[in-house]
Amino acid sequence: MLPLHNSRILDLTRLLPGAVCTMLVRDLGAEIIKVEDPQTGDYARTMSPLIDGMGAFFQCSNRGKKSIAIDLKSAAGQAVLHRLVTSADVLIEGFRPGVSTRLGADYETLRAINPRLVYCSLSGWGQTGPYAPLSGHDLNYIARDGVLGADLQPGTPGAQVADISGAYVAVMGVLAALLQRQSTGAGDYIDVALSEAAMPLALAAWVEAQTTPADDDFISLRGESACYRVYHCADGEPLALGAVEAKFWANFCRASERPEWIAQQYIRARQPALIDEVAALFKSKTAGAWAIVLDEADCCFSRVITPGQLLDDPQIAARGMVGVDERGLPWMRSPIRLSGHRPNLQAAPAHGEHTDEVLREIGYSHGEIEQLLAGQVIRPAP
Repeated sequence: MLPLHNSRILDLTRLLPGAVCTMLVRDLGAEIIKVEDPQTGDYARTMSPLIDGMGAFFQCSNRGKKSIAIDLKSAAGQAVLHRLVTSADVLIEGFRPGVSTRLGADYETLRAINPRLVYCSLSGWGQTGPYAPLSGHDLNYIARDGVLGADLQPGTPGAQVADISGAYVAVMGVLAALLQRQSTGAGDYIDVALSEAAMPLALAAWVEAQTTPADDDFISLRGESACYRVYHCADGEPLALGAVEAKFWANFCRASERPEWIAQQYIRARQPALIDEVAALFKSKTAGAWAIVLDEADCCFSRVITPGQLLDDPQIAARGMVGVDERGLPWMRSPIRLSGHRPNLQAAPAHGEHTDEVLREIGYSHGEIEQLLAGQVIRPAP
């Protein structure tokens, strides 16, 4: 039995951070009720590529959830949400600050209905501060939190750094608040800023910037040290060398027949030239040839694979982290592995698929549901 099997979580978010957050807690056993507007629902539903008419990303990140469609701009729709909150343990929303209040879905309103409710706000900049009302996306958040600037040559990353960091931070906050509720009996409010969630990813660079004198010898974790960089081989393939500790750097130097480099690892003044020398060395062989030399050297060497190559990686395959189902839909399991836990590969819900079911569970009669349908407050199941 999974640890959150008795938990009901309302998900009022769209797109990436909230979807990943509730996917992770769904994989811990929680029931996720995705609350969508009746017109378009989650934008990710229609984002390409499509599998069987539904966005592949949406399906990958919303597997096993329930969907209800309610018009929260109407008083009747807000009344439905308020009744639903009475049976909920957690609510997660991803609106800009102030929007939830207009929708009757703010923490103060819902806490009065259910004092045990754990409420999590996911926003780009947080609920306070001068940036709070501003729009933004992942690239903007990491541009203003020091993460993008930690790169020596900032560029568009190949991953959604702040979005996924925010999802993980929200999961930690929700679990902590649920644990706290066991002793206090009361819920709590969690303010997650995506920009702040990503900030610890550049912690080493931040500490380095604040404390390292310009003339000190040091090891940089952002590419200023020869021992910790991405290099390119004769065939153009990139590889990663992460030989931070002296023993790993020594192993690399010996395996590559450059023992004279061993003592130069920590010398700051030597790094620019040493980087050029190591780069020239890697250019002398293909990535495959270097793998033969370095795979067994125990020197923190790795070839760089693309997302399209994940299925062929033996480590990832051995642990069953990703796959593609019979329809061609990719899936990725939760990295939180509990003993006996199996990947949740249930289908993502159709828009409003569970509206009738959930409303009946919380006490709505057939007549009341028909009245809500007639008033276009809810969307009928497809």
